[in-house]
Amino acid sequence: MSDDALRAAFKRGQDQWPTVKSVTLDAFRSFVDRAPVDSAALEERAGDLYLAAGASGGNDDAVSVFDRQLLSELPRWLARLRLSADLVDEVRQHLRSKLLVGPPPKLAQYRASGPLAAWVRMVAVRTALDLCEADPRISGRLQAGEEALLDALDQEQRLIRSKYGGLFEEALRDAVQQLSKRDRNLLRFHYVAGLNLDAIARTYRVHRSTVVRWLAAIRDDLNSAVRIRLWDELGISTAEVQSLWNALRSDVEVSISRLLAAQ
Repeated sequence: MSDDALRAAFKRGQDQWPTVKSVTLDAFRSFVDRAPVDSAALEERAGDLYLAAGASGGNDDAVSVFDRQLLSELPRWLARLRLSADLVDEVRQHLRSKLLVGPPPKLAQYRASGPLAAWVRMVAVRTALDLCEADPRISGRLQAGEEALLDALDQEQRLIRSKYGGLFEEALRDAVQQLSKRDRNLLRFHYVAGLNLDAIARTYRVHRSTVVRWLAAIRDDLNSAVRIRLWDELGISTAEVQSLWNALRSDVEVSISRLLAAQ
């Protein structure tokens, strides 16, 4: 991307967050390059990138805005889990550590393929689900109704796929569509064209380890988006989401290949 485009995005970020004065142009450029962010995302989400650059860098003014504007939404994002205030605070601590403490902080992986608030919500809900799944005492209190949805199902994976495969495909398709053009192309090169990691690295003129990191981050985002979509739409407990996800996640790579080949 051009230096003029980067400077213009930096200025828009300054204008959107006037109280965040600590972010330098070099720090902003480094954040955008490391993610990396494509030109369309830079144009559309300059303010989100500016705030993420500052908060991931540990800048006090940016972290303060990040807490006030985004993490303050945590009780609303987690309302359906019906967690106590103490547990919400525990999730907040885990989330802040994951997002803001490195090296590197997870916030540095934000590529602006969607709004920053939506991306943080996804990480927050996944953090809460993982915390609940790790503690049976919590998970046991989170049944969504008197009759657990999956308890009545045959545990054979074929039946689960038959019943929920459509929602799974829809969730994955929507998640893929939300990716940046660059991320979709990376997946297309890897899953559809069958290029190996070294060939993709040569295409983008980066090291092989960078491609590995890019693909891992993309898969992590897709997996999180699908898990949270299943939880949102089915209204089931965290244990049931995990059972459903375990039955369906082996289909992810096949489904990605099919979705991208059809585009």
